[in-house]
Amino acid sequence: MCAYVKVDIAKPGDNKGVGGDKKDKIIIFDWDDVATMPSRDANGIVITGNIVMNAGAYMVKLYGTQNTIKASVDSEGDPDAKGIMQTVDFEHPGDSGTIREFRANWMNKNMGIIIERCSSTQKNLYGTPCSPMQMVFKAEDDKDKNKTTFTFKSTQKGPDVADYQGTLTLTSVLATVAANATTIPLVGSGRYQLTTGSAAIATLTTCTGMTEGMVFTLIGSGGTYPSSIVGTDFLVSSGTAWNAIANSEITFKAFQSGASAWKFIELSRR
Repeated sequence: MCAYVKVDIAKPGDNKGVGGDKKDKIIIFDWDDVATMPSRDANGIVITGNIVMNAGAYMVKLYGTQNTIKASVDSEGDPDAKGIMQTVDFEHPGDSGTIREFRANWMNKNMGIIIERCSSTQKNLYGTPCSPMQMVFKAEDDKDKNKTTFTFKSTQKGPDVADYQGTLTLTSVLATVAANATTIPLVGSGRYQLTTGSAAIATLTTCTGMTEGMVFTLIGSGGTYPSSIVGTDFLVSSGTAWNAIANSEITFKAFQSGASAWKFIELSRR
């Protein structure tokens, strides 16, 4: 049963209803490539854990002309049988071989779609394993335009759009942390590859470059001297140390705990 408590909802701020504010890279993944899907919270919208992909599987980025990106959510159904249908539309310019390969090979796939905001760390997740998105498209090449218009739509009724707070599994990491480092130089929300130590196990103690609410995942290096996290600025679940063995991951969220003090709270690990 849903644990949602009815609350007042105030105006969210000046000009919050303005359109746009979407990054021009649409994140797409195949639900068949997902090893573990984290659950939503008790209110049914927020996902704090990471979508874990199968070994060798990744999410992909597809460019969309920014002012054409449109997402819509519609409730439908009879009384006592209502559900939600989700739709994402956008245009991709040109007629390259790669976009034709995408059109041909992603047809009939059950997909999840993630759209990121420009002004915040918000990531909206469209589709679920049981109500996935599927693609239809229209390609046009004439004297006025050369483009593909993509539409991704729910295959059946499901829940509302999720607020995905985990990290993205892309083919490349944001950065690789140097061997023997004790501080992680963050450059944004995303995934960071650790490197085994050269002669001893390095204990990670803090980060630099963080902003409030930044979510980041550390990927284990394995090797003879994998890094370790015990505490210090990292608040690990139940005080349990994490070791950067091969194929392990741990995800943190940054919180400013003082004028110049930060804490990194564990969200998940595997």
